[in-house]
Amino acid sequence: MLSKTYHLKFPSLDAAQIAAPFITEILGNAIPECHVSGLTVMIGKEGDISVNLFFPSIADLKTFEKKHGGFIETMKKTFLFRSTGFDGVCIFNFDGNAEDAA
Repeated sequence: MLSKTYHLKFPSLDAAQIAAPFITEILGNAIPECHVSGLTVMIGKEGDISVNLFFPSIADLKTFEKKHGGFIETMKKTFLFRSTGFDGVCIFNFDGNAEDAA
């Protein structure tokens, strides 16, 4: 499984809370189109937002980057924040709820 991770640092928790619905809407809309197999959006009390997207194949990751990869630049037109991120290969992922559902 492949992963794309974004870390967004906003000036305050309030600013991050205002930006969070935009992030979840944009990325949520990408789920069916890009075959996203997992999405986690977390917000920290210091104004950080962490986003992890999971893809079953490199083709799906590339489709996401082509169609939705510019969402950070779009956000920078409206919000003040710093961003970092990376692509990676998921080496371990545990979800207790998924285990219960099986």
